[in-house]
Amino acid sequence: MPDFLAVHDYGTGGIWVIIHARSEQEIIALYPELAVVKERPAWMTDAIYSTIKERMSFDLDQPPSGWLVDLIQARDPQP
Repeated sequence: MPDFLAVHDYGTGGIWVIIHARSEQEIIALYPELAVVKERPAWMTDAIYSTIKERMSFDLDQPPSGWLVDLIQARDPQP
């Protein structure tokens, strides 16, 4: 499965992630808050991309973890 670069734009900035998935559509179906980016932005150096891949990579075949759990909780707050 390929890796996709995606961003959660929260208005005043964004959280960048790498998602290991079968397709862009699979990501959007599970996490509609994310926008899959076709090309790496010019400002994103190899070092920045490597840091994102190291710290913010997620596999859609695995249960949500880390930041993805926070994203889900923000979407569906529990009483």
